[in-house]
Amino acid sequence: MNTDNWIEDVIRQSEELHYEHPKERELSELLVEECYANRSLEGIGIGKLLAGGFDLLVGAQYYSAISHAGWLYCPMKEPRLFFHYTNCCPRDVLSNIFNFSPSNKPASGRIGTATSRLLLLYYQSIFNHLGHSEKFLKGTEPVDAIVVNRERKKVLFAEIKASPLLTLPISISSERLTEQAEGGPVDREHSSVDNTTLYGSEIEIFVPRKMKDGTWSERYFRIGRRKSADDRDWAFRGLIELIRQDSSFMREYLSFWNQSLLSYHPKSNNSIFWLTNACGSPIPAPPGWPTRRKGEGYESVSDTKTSVGMDRTDDIKKGIYQVLKLGSVGKTLSSKWDYKVGLISNIHAARHFEEYLDSLKDIVWTLDSSGKAKYVGDLPDNQSLYNIFDGIIALTSTLSRDDWIESTFSNLE
Repeated sequence: MNTDNWIEDVIRQSEELHYEHPKERELSELLVEECYANRSLEGIGIGKLLAGGFDLLVGAQYYSAISHAGWLYCPMKEPRLFFHYTNCCPRDVLSNIFNFSPSNKPASGRIGTATSRLLLLYYQSIFNHLGHSEKFLKGTEPVDAIVVNRERKKVLFAEIKASPLLTLPISISSERLTEQAEGGPVDREHSSVDNTTLYGSEIEIFVPRKMKDGTWSERYFRIGRRKSADDRDWAFRGLIELIRQDSSFMREYLSFWNQSLLSYHPKSNNSIFWLTNACGSPIPAPPGWPTRRKGEGYESVSDTKTSVGMDRTDDIKKGIYQVLKLGSVGKTLSSKWDYKVGLISNIHAARHFEEYLDSLKDIVWTLDSSGKAKYVGDLPDNQSLYNIFDGIIALTSTLSRDDWIESTFSNLE
């Protein structure tokens, strides 16, 4: 490796952020604006509000790919169809009733690719809103993301570990479905169905509302129609229109999102916990709850592969190694750049920080080519020391050992 030019070469080979959908940038910027407009909401804090907004941006990406297959028919109250992302009926679970139904969760590889790209777009929208000079770039191997301030010659090479807390179900009204029995048609129970009216139906997003007695009720907001199989932007258009026309939507959504984060960690037994990713399996197993199709035990509502933000243990371990690697290669170089390394996410490692990151966050290191140094005094007087992490960055919480990262990422007001 030509070490003297390595930082410059990686920056040069990085890619400008790109938008897969024409309305992606508009929705991203609108969500940021709305989060700041609601900054006084229930004392939640701007970081959590922004993290909630990010989940809607990811949700639009997921919704853009809905199909006719994979809908859940729920006969409770007024019949409805749901296209949902956890393995149970989202309406029944508000009453702590568990009806298993396989989710439409995208494959983990698709989740990682989509959220990583969208997180950089979203951070750029935040920084543009605040008038910051930093630019976010998509790195090339071995760097996920680059944050660069060219005027001040500051650069952060970061590993991205990101995943949404919530992907809210979408829904349409349904006729009461029946099926044949010996005595004639009978009402159909919960079941998987094809939505044969997809392109002609008004689609709604499901946002639970907390009642005065502490229970949760269902509420639906219209986000439009998917016109055809080629209409991949419908959810972006629909959410933009909804946010602009109904000021109550973002307030109710962000309030619910914050309550969901509080349910995610520390783990809660309240009903909305079962709408969060990585919520696990209900214990004891509800009547009729299926055993795993592979392995032992029972099916989960949402498994650890969908852990929130940087909270998946495998991701934390990989991220630690990658940051060590980026630091060991780049920090010892003679460069005009003030070079930093770290992790970046939407949500901090809420459940696993103490176990995996707390004991590492303040470690500093150096190189000893002699292989014999045991004490600081054994090193040359001008020996440099380096942080393992200059920043562990998330919208919800940022830890830093660097003034630039502290001032840039910790204060999003």
